[in-house]
Amino acid sequence: MKASHYIKRVKESKEFKEFIKQDPKAYLCSLFFIRDFTEKKNETQVDFYSPKKKTIFSFKVNGKVEKAPNKKAKTIENKKFIPKPLMENTKLDIDEMKDTLADEMHNREMAYEIEKVLVFLNIVDGKPVWNCTGFLRGLGLLQTHVDDETNTVLFMEKKSLFDMIKFTGNKIGAQTGSINPIISGQPEIKAPDIKAPKIKIQIDKSDMEKQEEVKTGKTKKK
Repeated sequence: MKASHYIKRVKESKEFKEFIKQDPKAYLCSLFFIRDFTEKKNETQVDFYSPKKKTIFSFKVNGKVEKAPNKKAKTIENKKFIPKPLMENTKLDIDEMKDTLADEMHNREMAYEIEKVLVFLNIVDGKPVWNCTGFLRGLGLLQTHVDDETNTVLFMEKKSLFDMIKFTGNKIGAQTGSINPIISGQPEIKAPDIKAPKIKIQIDKSDMEKQEEVKTGKTKKK
C-alpha cells in the first residue's frame, strides 16, 4: 500500500477536518510505519507540522483514524527542527519495503531474515527518504536509508546485539548514520526483551574487542 492511501484516509476523517479547520497552514511532514512480519501487528502514523504552534500533530491509521498526542519537532540530538513539507505522491509502496531491503542484503551477501521493520519517511536534502530500522532474526538490527524517487539504497549497515542495548533507555527511535529525521512525532517503541544465549554474547564481545584493537592500533598478545 502506498503512503498516499493512508494520507487520504486521514484527510477524509472527522478528526483531521476539525484539526485543519483550526490550523489551516499545517502541512504533511512525515509518516511512520511498523510492519511486523512475525506477529502481524502493524502500525501507521501520518504527521502534520503546525508552523503556528511549532508542533507535530499525528494521526494513527489502524481500523480507524485517531489523533495522537502532539509533540514538539526535534532531532535525535534533541535540537529544534522545522520539517520540510512532504509530497503525497511518493513512489515506493510500504508493503514492498521488505523486498527492497532483502534484495539489497542479497547483493551484499547478507543472509538474514527481517522479522519487523520500523520505517520513517520525511524530506532529507530536498527529497523523500525512507529511514528503515529492521529487526533481524537473532536480535540483530539493520539500518537502511532508501531514496523514494529512485528506489536506491543510500545506506545499509548491520548492527549487533550490543548496538541495540546502547539505544537510550532501551527505547528505539529513528537511529541514523548521516540522516537526522524528526523523532518527536513518532510513537515510543521499546526494544524487545533481550535474552541471548551466552555463546552469542561471547561472539559479539570478541567482535567488539577486535574493533577496539583496530581503533587503538593495539593488538592483544595471544
